[in-house]
Amino acid sequence: MDFRELANKAREAAENTLKQAEAKFNEVKANLDKDGDGVPDQLEGVMNQAKQAAEQARTKFDELKANLDKDGDGIPDQLKNLGEQAQQAAEQARARAEELAKAAQDRLGKKS
Repeated sequence: MDFRELANKAREAAENTLKQAEAKFNEVKANLDKDGDGVPDQLEGVMNQAKQAAEQARTKFDELKANLDKDGDGIPDQLKNLGEQAQQAAEQARARAEELAKAAQDRLGKKS
């Protein structure tokens, strides 16, 4: 067997191995992507599940937001109510402090 014949056999063996590898690759690829869109079907399934989960989370968030802010002004109603109550309490405290200051002044003014 001469060198040329040996080289041809080696080339043929390499080409056959390459063809077999390509055939196996295409077989695996076809099994992973049965719909033929170029994206493995399992990955598509996971992506679809993630999209559904995100949509559900968004829906729940919107429901929660609507429940917390029924008047739709962007401030949770309970927080706004607490703020209003705090403001009223501060006004009452200020009024009471003014009353006490006036009473103290009146007393001090009568004693002098």
